[in-house]
Amino acid sequence: MQASTATILCAERVSGPLSLGQLVGGLRQRLHFQPRHSQFLLLDSASEASSLAAAADHLAVGIDPERVALIVPTRVPELAQLRDALATLPSDDDAPTLGTAAVLAALSPTLVSPHAARAGQVAAANAVVRQINDRAGGALLREAQPMLSLRSPFAAPKVPLDVPFCADAATLAAAIDALPEGTTLGLPARETEGHPLFQLLDVFEHDLPFLDDLKSKFRRGGLSERVVKAHLADCAERFLAPVRERRAELAADRALLDRVLDAGTAQARRAARHALAQVNGVLAA
Repeated sequence: MQASTATILCAERVSGPLSLGQLVGGLRQRLHFQPRHSQFLLLDSASEASSLAAAADHLAVGIDPERVALIVPTRVPELAQLRDALATLPSDDDAPTLGTAAVLAALSPTLVSPHAARAGQVAAANAVVRQINDRAGGALLREAQPMLSLRSPFAAPKVPLDVPFCADAATLAAAIDALPEGTTLGLPARETEGHPLFQLLDVFEHDLPFLDDLKSKFRRGGLSERVVKAHLADCAERFLAPVRERRAELAADRALLDRVLDAGTAQARRAARHALAQVNGVLAA
């Protein structure tokens, strides 16, 4: 990956095709930061097939593997070795903390997405990193900062939105039509912020002045949710139709997907091997 002002650690739990909810949250965040920051994306997947499917999903919507390294953690044995090495430190840290600390030590991210670890988990992992740095007598390993999720434009939607974003037009339209009214989700009447319809429109409606006008009319009571749903279904299909086609092409190109995952994982293994040598050197001193 090319140099940038920050490196962001991201993660995606993958059990099937990525959903509309994942597009609204984590995936859109990665696209937003892609032009300015390099990213590591850990694909926490249950199988090889789900890793390949997740790679196809990301590439189809525009993720550039030159800027976002797609990594399958189970292919990086050095992470487990780092975790075991850090476990020899005198502390009461649990396995998840040590696992996060191993990833921080290996990949040296500047920022950690909430999808990869919560703020408390990052703080606990940083404490482990500091123990190594204290023993080394300097900043051998980098501490990371958590990215705050409060009021983030990439916050997870209030409803699951678990329909695959690569589903056919009829399935997507039915899922949008089934979205509950904002008031049933605890939102004030006519509120647009945090409303799943407008979270999706923020993704799919690219005419920002029109979108602002749409939100204003909704807040004033000039539009019903039924009208907004119809417009959203149209916007979503115009956006996702070429994505769906591109994803089908990618899914059929196993060699390409393997190259993308192999490249990202190889990058992670090189970094992890270097960090492991540093940590083992400090612990042996």
